[in-house]
Amino acid sequence: MRPKSVVQAERIYLAATGLLLASSVAVWPELTAAYGFGLAAGVTAFTVGAFLLLILLTTRRGSGISRILLTILTAFGVASLLYQIATAQLAFGLLGVINTVQVVLTVIGAVLLFRPNAGIWFAREHDEWEEDA
Repeated sequence: MRPKSVVQAERIYLAATGLLLASSVAVWPELTAAYGFGLAAGVTAFTVGAFLLLILLTTRRGSGISRILLTILTAFGVASLLYQIATAQLAFGLLGVINTVQVVLTVIGAVLLFRPNAGIWFAREHDEWEEDA
């Protein structure tokens, strides 16, 4: 059975991925105008798919490597947000709020994945996908 912090991290990361998709939809006309429909759709699908795969491998399979990769992607997101703030490139209005909340959620998820009870869970062997009781 998965610890509560891992379950919460999964939910928070899934919510953050939903916000990532929402921000992509919000800027879809600009994305397709700049890169074309095929590239915009491909990059969006790859990004969302990669996050979902890492989330499931981390929180259901107990993969330590996926946990590290998810944390690294979270750090890149924080660095990107800080760069946008420092250079006054952060979007204004709803899009800026969505992007900021998405990054904050991923940080909370990453912290939950490194709580002591989660560390014990990740340290043990996982032969199958974990479900909640």
